[in-house]
Amino acid sequence: MSKPLDLSPEESIAASQYSDIDSAVSSADGVEDGIEPEKNDTSQKQSWKEILILGFSSLGAIYGDIGTSPLYVLNTIKYPNSPPSQTDIYGAVSVIFYLFTIIVIIKYLLIVLVIGPNNGEGGQVAIYAKIARHLKIGPRGVTIPGGPEKDDLLLLSRQETSSSFVSLSSKLNNFKNSPGMIKIISKIILCGCFLGCSLVISDGLLTPTTSVLSAIAGIQIAKPDFDNVLVVSEVVLVCLFVMQQFGSAKISFAFAPIIFLWLIGLFICGVINIAKYHPGIFKALSPYYAIQLLRNGGIDVFSGAMLAITGTEAMFADIGHFGRLPVQLSLTVIVYPALIICYLGQAAFILHNPEALSNPFFFSIPGGLNSPSYWVMFVLATLSTIIASQALILGVFSIIAQLINLDCFPKFKIVHVSKNYSGKVYIPAVNWALMVGVVCTTAGFKNSNNVTAAYGLGITLDFLVTSVLIMICMVYVYEWNLIIPIIFCLVFVPLEIILVVSNLKKVVHGAWFPIMMAGLVYLFLSFWRWARSKKVDQEFKARVKIGDLYPEYKRIPVSETVDLRNGDLQDEESRGRQRLREEVVVEYGISLKSMLKIGTDLKVNTIFGNQLLKRYPGVAIMYTEAIHTLNSPNTVPQLYKTMVSSFPAIPSVFIFCAVRVLSIPIVSESERVMIGSMKIPGHYRCILRFGFMEEVRIDDDLLHTILNTLPDTPDLIDNFSKGLIRNTSSIPVMHVFENELLRSHRYVGDEYSTKNPLIKIQRWLRKFMINHMFSPINSAFRPKGQILKGDEEKEKVFIGSVVRI
Repeated sequence: MSKPLDLSPEESIAASQYSDIDSAVSSADGVEDGIEPEKNDTSQKQSWKEILILGFSSLGAIYGDIGTSPLYVLNTIKYPNSPPSQTDIYGAVSVIFYLFTIIVIIKYLLIVLVIGPNNGEGGQVAIYAKIARHLKIGPRGVTIPGGPEKDDLLLLSRQETSSSFVSLSSKLNNFKNSPGMIKIISKIILCGCFLGCSLVISDGLLTPTTSVLSAIAGIQIAKPDFDNVLVVSEVVLVCLFVMQQFGSAKISFAFAPIIFLWLIGLFICGVINIAKYHPGIFKALSPYYAIQLLRNGGIDVFSGAMLAITGTEAMFADIGHFGRLPVQLSLTVIVYPALIICYLGQAAFILHNPEALSNPFFFSIPGGLNSPSYWVMFVLATLSTIIASQALILGVFSIIAQLINLDCFPKFKIVHVSKNYSGKVYIPAVNWALMVGVVCTTAGFKNSNNVTAAYGLGITLDFLVTSVLIMICMVYVYEWNLIIPIIFCLVFVPLEIILVVSNLKKVVHGAWFPIMMAGLVYLFLSFWRWARSKKVDQEFKARVKIGDLYPEYKRIPVSETVDLRNGDLQDEESRGRQRLREEVVVEYGISLKSMLKIGTDLKVNTIFGNQLLKRYPGVAIMYTEAIHTLNSPNTVPQLYKTMVSSFPAIPSVFIFCAVRVLSIPIVSESERVMIGSMKIPGHYRCILRFGFMEEVRIDDDLLHTILNTLPDTPDLIDNFSKGLIRNTSSIPVMHVFENELLRSHRYVGDEYSTKNPLIKIQRWLRKFMINHMFSPINSAFRPKGQILKGDEEKEKVFIGSVVRI
């Protein structure tokens, strides 16, 4: 059962009186005042049992990076004295404690994870989407997740007006909401989104490298003659990426007990070392010692200490896999106490054994080298570092999936691995590309000391980008008093700027590599969004007015209405619904005379002049990838004009069809097909809706549902001679796809002539990037008719055209 826009007499009267349907659509797009309700906020839908299970599972996917930091933090810090004094060691633990508390607990756990997610997803993309949706400054033609779902019936029945694509409200009359300021904000948040995503992706290359190399190097502590650290690390990393295809749910469930045992082991080691070597180490939690170390060692201390909080951005990006509350619970109850006690224990051991500073983790394991406890912790460390990479990998998956949904990245295949959480995704192409990148990065750096010397700058920049986006979110989305974002800025931004400055010295030691990779990713994202915006603008401009294609429609004012309540309406109602349809047609809030529907001799403006449009029995379905091209009832896609103006003969029933994937796992069959008729006789607009767990396929059953929904189908069957066509399964259907070739705009003509060499270079670069980069990649990820299944394959028709942007 489907939902056509087939109005009863009572509904028709109501529709004729409803004149502001566009305002209803606008109000459905979001809430103007206050905070919008967000869909898929999983923390609000989870039972406590589920929260506890997910909290435990999150250990195996989110905290591997933060949890394995004790392997290399204390020996990475630059101490003012060599060997470091007791005050230095106290100061190092104090700095780690306050960095962890201020950045991870206060900023991320209590603020960012609460107000940052959008539609249950995390990361800078989520904050950007949240702001862009609220201010209506998102990418044109893209429905940003998080707001109330649009009603597709309303979309098909709407009448496009001049205000349909206005981004800003006319009520914005102060400086903060002035059009100029909003334009600046739109650029800032988009740049911040792309920069943050680029830094996380580049971080995804270094985190697995650092963690795995540090763990495998533990073999050399006990077995100095072991020299295959790099080879073993590469094998471990390849195995990790191969496992990703099984899905985050299964991996997290398998990894969670390991990380749990690892954290328990860290806690036990810390307690034993504190009790045995220096119970007074808790004095290090005083900020006095952190201040003393910074006074003596300068801000360079931060470049090593901040490695204790690596993985925080990945934790935020991974929130869509588990929900906010499980993440908050597992961090405060298990992760935070275990790590702080471990750092205190390592410091206590170093104070008693200064030579252990070269590798405090392995030397401080109770029982000594080659003891059973040593090898147990080594195995756990190795497994945990493998899992540490998992957080970044899932974070990259989540970020790329969000970018794809925002039309800011090529449409890679996204595999949803959970029907309960749309954020749990696996992207095969990204996984294998990341694997190659990590393997090459590991081979390039060779050992963990080289990596840690380069590690940290990208992460600190990421912190700063998130802070900027969160402050904008506070001001524009939540409309909090300016005092709150100012306090946030004063507390976190100076600290994060200091962290960035302290890591700048790492550029010459290898930090140039992650910054270079982040720059390349940023340039690609910016280029792709620019090219897609040009393509979307072209799609809107290329829509053809029905009156320009069919001259007869120019003589009929679209605003003309018919009063259904006068004349012999009551007599018509008494004769039944069918008779009413023959006399009056009501669509898009407008009542049109029946001449719009019953005309059989329709002339079309072709390349040969005005020709009579020939119609033959059958159905044509023209597929469009851009659902926004179906918004207007007064226009048709450019592809349709190309078809009928070249060959003025089409099937008697013509359907413009788009596919929409919703944020629910499965769409019921009764909600699958939405159809609305158009002003041209026998023409319809159709939206096919699928859940994110469903394969987007059009099989025979779905095709029959579409045909059975059409009111023209019974007449279509009758038109076939001798009863050869008796049901919808026998109706010939032609599936039309566009096989467009994207090309750059041609600067031909006197108006484009110039002698400026910079303009010539700019035009050459534009042509090269569009023709040889954007066009091939965009074409590679187009559906190309794969949505058809079974016998429908043979009825495909591809119409080629050159599209210039």
